Formats: sequence, structure tokens, C-alpha cells
Amino acid sequence: MLLFFSGLFISLVYGVVSSALLWYFSGKSEAQQFFTAYTSTFKTIISLGLILGTAVIVFVSQNVIPKTIEKAFTKTQLSDTDYSYYKRRFASLRISLTFCAEFVVVAFVIFSNCRFPLSRAGEVLMMIAACTQYALGVYVGRKLVYTGMMLHSLLPIEVTRNLFRKRELDAINPYVHVASTLTVIFVYIHVIGYYEGPFSYNSILGQSIKPFLLLPAIIATPVLLIFNFYPRAVLRKVYSKSIDLEIKTLQETLHDEKLTEYEKRSYVMEVEKMSRDELRYNLQLALTDLPIGITILIMVLEPLLRR
Repeated sequence: MLLFFSGLFISLVYGVVSSALLWYFSGKSEAQQFFTAYTSTFKTIISLGLILGTAVIVFVSQNVIPKTIEKAFTKTQLSDTDYSYYKRRFASLRISLTFCAEFVVVAFVIFSNCRFPLSRAGEVLMMIAACTQYALGVYVGRKLVYTGMMLHSLLPIEVTRNLFRKRELDAINPYVHVASTLTVIFVYIHVIGYYEGPFSYNSILGQSIKPFLLLPAIIATPVLLIFNFYPRAVLRKVYSKSIDLEIKTLQETLHDEKLTEYEKRSYVMEVEKMSRDELRYNLQLALTDLPIGITILIMVLEPLLRR
């Protein structure tokens, strides 16, 4: 929570410092216009704070994913997959900066044509905040995508021990769930704030640029919907292999026991049923998130649906 609130605090500080600079160099009126636009008209203080906090959480906790995977599987197991490739791309600062820079350019083109109804200095400060949101949103989305791809690379691995008993891969779920949920909320606030904001639209493109303000929602919707649920689907498949291995081991152990075939079979069936039921219960818990996810994603697309 402290990491998340740090993002909101930085956003507040940016708004206050920017207003103070405008007051000092341009006067009280321009400072008030900027602060009103930043806090209430475009809701930038909230959307920037949300994505800053989310990006900080993702950056600080990103090592949880590879550490969890590499603790559960041996280097030999992972060497036969594409895990190393996706891990390098997941951790690459160069690729992250490249993606962020590309979307800063996209954001600059969109907002420079929308035109904030402020003085030149105030518009520049709002542009910095808007472009930063695009960059950080892409950063978080990219991390979610490569988290999903790293997990996807584990599917061909032959499981050699029971990972389900101690839920050795469960540490990945909170990372994905927190990052995706906070990003969805950010996208909703961002799109509503800017799409319904009173831009001047006095560039050569006029009102035709307005639909491009929905770009974050259009990009984020499939990414968040897929990569919020897909990692858990992969974990359930891996855990299912663990249960299969446990049952096979149990059958071999009982082979020399002085029990009747009926008793052996009954015991194995009971253990398997308990394990499958527990795994199925985890699946049901994951599915309870679906209506919430769909509801929020509909809210994200609300401006487009009303158009």
C-alpha cells in the first residue's frame, strides 16, 4: 500500500510544484487554471497517481516471477523451453524504454492535436503528465504480457515432483492480479477524464482526433482480459501434472503393501478425488473474479459504446 500511495503522492507533488511554477512565472490566474484542469477537469492527479503507484509496485516486485519459477523448476527443465528468452525480454530495460518512448510519441501526437485549454506553459506541463501515463501504462502492460509468456513456456515441462502440495507457484497470482486490477482502474479514470475533457480541438485535425483518446482502452482491454486469467490457467495445468505424478508415485508405493486390490484402488481414488477437488476449488475462486473483470472492462469501453 505504501508503494501504491507513493504514486498518488508524487502526482500531488507534481501538480502543486507545477502550479507554483506557473504562479511565479505567469501569475495567479494561469496557475489556478492549470490546477483546476489537473485536479478536476481532466482528473490527471488521480490517473497519473494510479499508474505511478502501479508502475512502482510492478518494478519493485518484478523479481518475484522468475524467482518463483526458478525455485520450482531446475535449470535443466527450463533450458528445454523458451523461458530464458521471455525472461530476458521481461527484464530488459532497453526494450522497456523503447516501448515507453514509442508511446510517449503517440501520446504527444494525440494530445498536441487535442490542445489543452491552457496557456502554453500550462499545456506543456499537462502534456508531460499525459505522456508519462502512456509510457507507464505500456510499461505495466508489457510486464504482464511477458509474465504470461514466461508461464506459457512452462507447459511442455515434464513435472518431476509435486508442486501443488505447497502451492509453489502461487506467489505469481498476487503480482498479476494486483497489477492488472490497478491498471484497469487507471485506464478507466484516464479514458473518462480525457475523453470527456474540454479540449480545444483547434488543430488542423479538429474533432477527428477525439476517438484516439480511447487508444489506452482499446489496447489495454484484450491485454488485461487475457493476461489476468491466463497465468492462473497455466498454473492449474502445471498443478494438474503434479497431481498425476503424485498419484503415480502413490500407486507404486502401495504396490508392495499388504492390502487388497480394492483397498489400494479405493485409497488412490480418495487421494486423487481430494486433490482434484482442491484444484477445482481454486478454479472456482478464479472464476469469481470474472464478473468483476468484465464489469470494469465494460466501464473502460463505456465512452466507445456510447459513441
